[in-house]
Amino acid sequence: MAIEHWHWGKLIIVWVWGGTLSALLLTLFVLEPVENAPGRSAISLALMIVVLLVCSAITWRWLGGKEQRE
Repeated sequence: MAIEHWHWGKLIIVWVWGGTLSALLLTLFVLEPVENAPGRSAISLALMIVVLLVCSAITWRWLGGKEQRE
């Protein structure tokens, strides 16, 4: 089924999992000093941003489908 036709509960599930994953990645980024592992810090920060962008893109598409119905 297309994202535009999802029930709002599915969107909440996407954001809960995305937010949890982002929080874990942010924890990894904050707990280890960048000097010790710059590559790992960069990857965890980049992945956190990607997860949030994907969740935002899904929400944008879902809301776009709602606009077209009205």
